[in-house]
Amino acid sequence: CSVQRRHQKVLEEAPAPGLASKKRSEMGAAAVAAAKAIDYTNAGTVEFIAEQDGRFYFMEMNTRLQVEHPVTEMVTGLDLVELQIRVAAGEALPFSQKDLRLEGHAIEARIYAEDPERDFLPATGRLVHVGFPQGADVRIDAGVESGDEITPWYDPMIAKLIVRGADRDAALVRLRQALAAVEIAGVKTNVAFLRRVAASRAFNRAELDTGLIERNRQEIFASRDEIGADVLAAAAFAELAYEERTARE
Repeated sequence: CSVQRRHQKVLEEAPAPGLASKKRSEMGAAAVAAAKAIDYTNAGTVEFIAEQDGRFYFMEMNTRLQVEHPVTEMVTGLDLVELQIRVAAGEALPFSQKDLRLEGHAIEARIYAEDPERDFLPATGRLVHVGFPQGADVRIDAGVESGDEITPWYDPMIAKLIVRGADRDAALVRLRQALAAVEIAGVKTNVAFLRRVAASRAFNRAELDTGLIERNRQEIFASRDEIGADVLAAAAFAELAYEERTARE
């Protein structure tokens, strides 16, 4: 979850690039120790921050599943939502830690109604048109559809786009393809921004840390010409949706 803006996650991956399996096991053991120390039962997420030299430090524990839980599901084949309900009902987990295997690589992109060029200011308005890609190893978790309203009263997340590949390179290709197929009109979104991050040199080389976006602003943030093109594209989608709605009426 290193790619962040304003201390909020933008892209998440599993397994973490550059994290050795031994270090991952050490983090896992520390997370289990933290849960046992407070006699915690059920789904939970322990967050650590890691130094480049491999040292890591406890940040916080969230006593729930987090936004990025689909990347874990994509590489383990588990349904964490179902499992947390079963545990809450008193059932035992049907597997042990040694049974788990990580297969492939998964990446999640958070699609927000926000303006990256204005310090990620949240956007509001009606979603005139929403279209998401479909296909093998592409997952969309969305809470809205065409015609819904993005209001100032809730988090402006539109959807989570999650992809999986045999390895990180394959997942990156699928991520770029999936983001290119996202269609949203009616409100300002971060989709074009996500496309540039996914195509950036640093992200593709897995040179990841919490300063990646700020350090690569010139490559990642849009020029005025690109912003104008986005506005024209949104207007075209809005006009098309209006014509289709009028024809149905």
